Amino acid sequence: MCKHLTSGAALALAASIVLQLAVICPAAGDGTAMHHLHLFMHDGYTGPRPTAVLVVNGTGAPVMSGVRFGDTVVMDDVLTEGPSRGSRPVGRAQGTYVTASMEEGRPAMLLSMNVVLTDYAPYTGSTVAVMGRNDITEPVRELAVVGGTGRFRMATGYVLWKTASWRGKNAVLELDIYLRAAAA
Repeated sequence: MCKHLTSGAALALAASIVLQLAVICPAAGDGTAMHHLHLFMHDGYTGPRPTAVLVVNGTGAPVMSGVRFGDTVVMDDVLTEGPSRGSRPVGRAQGTYVTASMEEGRPAMLLSMNVVLTDYAPYTGSTVAVMGRNDITEPVRELAVVGGTGRFRMATGYVLWKTASWRGKNAVLELDIYLRAAAA
């Protein structure tokens, strides 16, 4: 049986819903702005000028061919607008990743990196700090935005990370970065 609300009760219910939504989904009036960056990262592990270098050989068991638990890599990868290495460069992905999973066949990395935007107006000169678990066997991974500088000072958010292509030890990764930072 359906009961009808009085106009006062309906108004109170509507006000309650609006207040709950304001807590769950803060409006742009809170002094922050949402940003979406779409970039491609070129992780070059081989070739004449690699951008990712193994600096610690892991001593753990092999997780997959050529990857051991504890392997530590430092990277300074090119970021571009498109998936082709010939696309316009817009910045660098600088940081480290460590093979942190011992599960055979599922090499997951602990990733810590700065997205350094060198030519990506209006964000040129800003950085985004990213950290999280990169299970390379998953089609889409989610990592956390834990900070930033410039236009992204004190940013929060997440990165959706996909492998666009993978040849040998070289990969192109598609990054969709969704973040909230102080409004300019």
